[in-house]
Amino acid sequence: MAHTPTSPHAAQQGQSRVSVDTGIAARGVTDQGRVRKNNEDNLAACDLSSGEILAGPFDVDRAIGPSGVLLLVADGMGGQACGEIASRMCSDLAPARLLESVRGQQAVSGNDSGRLLAGALESANQSILETSRSQPACRGMGTTATAVWVQASSVLVAQVGDSRAYLIRNGQMTQLTRDQTFLNYLVDLGAVDAATDMRDDPRRSILVQALGTSEQLNVALTRAELQNGDHLLIASDGLYSTVGGDRIREIAAGSSDLGARCQSLVDAANGAGGPDNITLILADISGLAPAESAPPLRVEPTNSKPA
Repeated sequence: MAHTPTSPHAAQQGQSRVSVDTGIAARGVTDQGRVRKNNEDNLAACDLSSGEILAGPFDVDRAIGPSGVLLLVADGMGGQACGEIASRMCSDLAPARLLESVRGQQAVSGNDSGRLLAGALESANQSILETSRSQPACRGMGTTATAVWVQASSVLVAQVGDSRAYLIRNGQMTQLTRDQTFLNYLVDLGAVDAATDMRDDPRRSILVQALGTSEQLNVALTRAELQNGDHLLIASDGLYSTVGGDRIREIAAGSSDLGARCQSLVDAANGAGGPDNITLILADISGLAPAESAPPLRVEPTNSKPA
């Protein structure tokens, strides 16, 4: 779990290969961990073609329709039950807002998808902020949000905070997000040497922004092309802060079924002490024609509000 905000970065746009019957199998799980007294994480999935929204732990296996599938992880903060309220509001409101925006549209262009996804998080931000201001017990609550919009042959990622999205391909794991932390802010300013070992630096846990803490929100957007056999992982810091990247990649891309891989990731985090809530969504992509010669993975940042 991360702590408070101060100011972050942006991201995305691109064009995707045409695919036929791209499939997605996704499992979302959450665990309280070994130390926390409650679980302030939430997660959701939304089939933007059928209109189905799934909250909490879920299991999805279907063809990706013309509007795509949204996957979201939110890690709340604020103490007592407030963090849980903020993350639940995000996981309820953002998918519903995006669904409302795409309903009735035959297709959504690259520019429009970035604008709509950022707008869904901005709308959730406003609602959380209003609740925080109107209910004294919830003052200061907020939440991270990492939303992954899986389309026919590309993925669009929107991030606020430090919940991460990864793409695993051919044994290589690429982080699609950048933690929006005070430490990274100092790195960008040149005040901290990026080459130093920062794993134990407490500034890694200080967020520069979160939903529900400010009127201003800079949603970072990133796009990448998908290939057959890709794995997508979205996770709160309760996973990646305790389990090393090589171990995460090894488990997530393993040969066991999705449920077993998800449980193994949770077990690995708890086995390392489980100091925080652990929430993750793991998705396998199928149905894309394998590229004759697979081009290198390109992660394309774009503006937070595409023109």
